[in-house]
Amino acid sequence: MKITLAQSVNLLAFLKKRSYELEAELFEIHTITIPKGETYIPPERTVEQILDELAEIQKDILELQELINRTNMQYTVEWDGQNIPLIRAIETAKVLRNQIQLYKRLGETKQREYYGGNVVMELVALFNPGEYKKKAEKLSRQVELLSSRIDKVNYTVELEVPLADKYLDA
Repeated sequence: MKITLAQSVNLLAFLKKRSYELEAELFEIHTITIPKGETYIPPERTVEQILDELAEIQKDILELQELINRTNMQYTVEWDGQNIPLIRAIETAKVLRNQIQLYKRLGETKQREYYGGNVVMELVALFNPGEYKKKAEKLSRQVELLSSRIDKVNYTVELEVPLADKYLDA
């Protein structure tokens, strides 16, 4: 089944969520506490059934992740005057978003701040907070541009995902 790269990323997120759900279910049903000698009603699914489903999902996660990674290496986006692999663009966007948060925090710093009781203390910024606020704004615009280029590829590139039929057919 052919799906877009964006759909494959969403499918991967779904599979990972399902994997966590199965692990939680496993630990809910793997033991039961009953009074000694009493009988009990076993859970609907056995530990083995859940482990089998979990193993299949994990296999599908690995297969899908590999397909996504190969596709992310195959396609490029233009950034900073050159074509870079999609995977590099995605990681660059993450790094830039982190840098934006750092710049924003620095930009929120007061140039001078006074505090104290008997002795008045002065906190002095050793940099210009306004400059970092401007840098954060500029970097935000740049990362939005990069993100839109990544999205364009994600929503236009299609890949053959054999296991998609199992999860996406209605």
